[in-house]
Amino acid sequence: MSERDRRFFAGNSLAQVVAAAARYFGVEPERLAYRVRPKRHGFLKVRRPVVIEVDPGAPRRAEVDPTATVPHAAGPPRSERAPRPRAPREDGPRVPRSRPAREPRPAAPAGEAGSAPAAEAWGAADEDAALAAGEAARRLLQLAGLRLEPRTELAGERLEIELHGADEGRLRELGLEFLEDFEHLLPRAAHGLCGRLVRMRVEGAGLRAAREAELRALARAVAERVVACGREELLEALDPGERRIVHLELQGRDDVATESVGTGFLKRLRVSPR
Repeated sequence: MSERDRRFFAGNSLAQVVAAAARYFGVEPERLAYRVRPKRHGFLKVRRPVVIEVDPGAPRRAEVDPTATVPHAAGPPRSERAPRPRAPREDGPRVPRSRPAREPRPAAPAGEAGSAPAAEAWGAADEDAALAAGEAARRLLQLAGLRLEPRTELAGERLEIELHGADEGRLRELGLEFLEDFEHLLPRAAHGLCGRLVRMRVEGAGLRAAREAELRALARAVAERVVACGREELLEALDPGERRIVHLELQGRDDVATESVGTGFLKRLRVSPR
């Protein structure tokens, strides 16, 4: 499998990223064939998400024979076991045992277990979705034991949710990873209240603003190095939102150019002199 044929998926937990990859390929999560990629650290000194690699040519695991026996870990090796006594063989021809015929398994209807899951369809962001998102956010915050309140606003095709309250210090300690997990769960929780999935962006304790400022500073520093030495640089793999921040920070410069390199959810950014 070549570099361009590979597909990479990233998330904050293995269960989250496997579910996302399974939806992409239309495969049940437990049937997805993947390989966990080692975490790499480059210019960005932050905690990186879980990354898996999937072969688009074979995203589904091979069928496993349910009648196959699994060897027991306990007991002595087979070579050291005493032979089992065998019953004396009767004279006469051997008669094969008859087995009852198996009934064919009925095909699973569309939408039930065993069929490929449908792709997620994102709905419009409106007042009903905003009310559902606010209520779902309050329930999730209560489960997390955080004294925070959501402030919801419409922002085009998505909802902007800002968390504020007495536990902003605790939220800052939990970090951006918790905020991203919360952002991943919130549309699913709101789906049960409004009946559709809506794109959302969650901010709290200035965590996303600090991350964006870090990325903009990184973009400017890399651009200065590229101009000074006349050689291109590759940034560590970033998600689409992070790549967009770097692109926008450098798009007004006429001495450097930016380009996404790779395939899949995570891509690297090449900053090169014009």
